[in-house]
Amino acid sequence: MSTNHHVTFTAARRRFERSQPHRRISKLSQAERQGMGSPFALVEGNTILDAGEVNAVERWCRDAGVLSEGETITV
Repeated sequence: MSTNHHVTFTAARRRFERSQPHRRISKLSQAERQGMGSPFALVEGNTILDAGEVNAVERWCRDAGVLSEGETITV
């Protein structure tokens, strides 16, 4: 039986940004969400590399090696 551990968005973002100092995960404003169609964006410098829902944030964190398969992000 596997257990699922919840990680807050803020904690996951901190982990990611410590491991990827040239990239950041942004929680978009309401106006930005309407333009992008997603609440989160992966940003490098001033360039948006990807955007998506919380599952995209989980993918970015797993790809960076800072979120295990047994962890999920809560917003």
